[in-house]
Formats: sequence, C-alpha cells, structure tokens
Amino acid sequence: MTEPVVRIIDFGGEPISFTIERTARRKTVAISVGYEGVRVLAPSDFDDDRVVAVVRKKGPWVLRKQADYRELGGNPVVREFISGETFHYLGRAYRLKVVPDPETVVTRITARGSLFIAPVPSDASAMIRQTAIRGAFRHWYRAHAERHFPMRARAMAELLGIPTPTVRVVDQSKRWGSCDTSGCLRLNWRLIMAPMSLVDYVVAHEVCHLIEHNHSRRFWRSLETIMPDYESRVRRLDQLGRLFIW
Repeated sequence: MTEPVVRIIDFGGEPISFTIERTARRKTVAISVGYEGVRVLAPSDFDDDRVVAVVRKKGPWVLRKQADYRELGGNPVVREFISGETFHYLGRAYRLKVVPDPETVVTRITARGSLFIAPVPSDASAMIRQTAIRGAFRHWYRAHAERHFPMRARAMAELLGIPTPTVRVVDQSKRWGSCDTSGCLRLNWRLIMAPMSLVDYVVAHEVCHLIEHNHSRRFWRSLETIMPDYESRVRRLDQLGRLFIW
C-alpha cells in the first residue's frame, strides 16, 4: 500500500476532503465515511483524476454520510468499562462501580444513588468483563428508552393535534432519530443518556415529520410552534452528543 494522499474537491459548493490509499490488491475504488473522515481505497494503477471522478460521482452519498456523523456531534468517547468511568442517564452523571462477584453469571446494571453497579464474575478476564458490562449497559439503556420515548412521542403528538405515532427504539450509530413513510418513529436508544429537554427535541423533530416529511418552512413552523427554543436545544445536543456514542 502506498502513502496516503489527501485531496479536496468542491461538490455543489460543499468541500469534500478525502484520503486516497492505493493498493495492488484492489480492482475497484471503495469509499468509506466515518468519524475520522472520508477514506478512499483505490487500485495502484488508478491516477488521481480517475479516483476523483469516482468520488465526485458518489458526492451526494458522501455528503449525506458526513451529515449523519455531524448530527451525533463528533468523535465518540472511548470507553473502558472500568470503575470510576462516568456514564449518563437523562443528563445526570453516574459513576460506574464494577463489583467482582463469584456468584454472578450474567452482568446486569443497577442504578443506586449516583452509581451504576455492575457485578461481574470474579474469574472473568478484563476483555470478558468489558464485553459483559457493555452489553449490560445497552440492555439497561434500551429498556429505559422503551419506557420513556413512547410517552414523549404521545405528548408531542398531542401538542400538534395528531394521533400518537408508533415508536421503535433502535440501534443506529449515525442518527438520533428518523421517521419513515409509514409514520413510524425510530429513535436511537443512546438518546436516553441525554437530558430530557434534548430527548424532547429529537422526538418533537421526528413527530413534526408526520406532518411534513421534508425540512420545508411548514416543517420548521410546526416545530417552532411546539418548541420555540428548539435552536438552542440543537446546539446543546451538538455539544453533548459525542458523550453518548460508544
């Protein structure tokens, strides 16, 4: 593999910066978009112009992917799942306490005061402990999201005078929420870590898509009607979002 080369193109007024890496093992160009940026893997005999042409052709897709990652507020926090780490629930910070226990078979998270308690098998390796605690957190957060999100969706729908939508709690690493053409709201379980005011913003945003499926003036007027301060909530979510992605 050759040394990476950085290129920037203008696509409809939007700059796209990407790194080109060439290798003899590839026969076609592959583009990936992540928190670290846009990476292009190309065959070693492809010159820059040929690679840029492929990236330009994929420009709309690249910009959509970049927008998805920006929505979540930057690079995620690296978690070790050890005692003393901070985790959030509805905006409140809790400290993790890992408790080795010879009788523990399955790790389950419990909240106690300002702590998240995670019992783990005493003889488990560090890697097994980390995997068990990560899985236990996901289960705990998702269960609480499934309890809170439908209630918030019902409240926002009532403010707009529309029927209560179906809500599904999903695992998606690039978006806080979405609304499909059938009127189902899909909300990222990680959102339950954010303060309720930010949960309400994402829910209100998606509920408004039940009236208007795009971001037209009508959509923003509907959102402003039920949440006049939505812009400040967007900024706050941009600031905090990276804390909830792991």
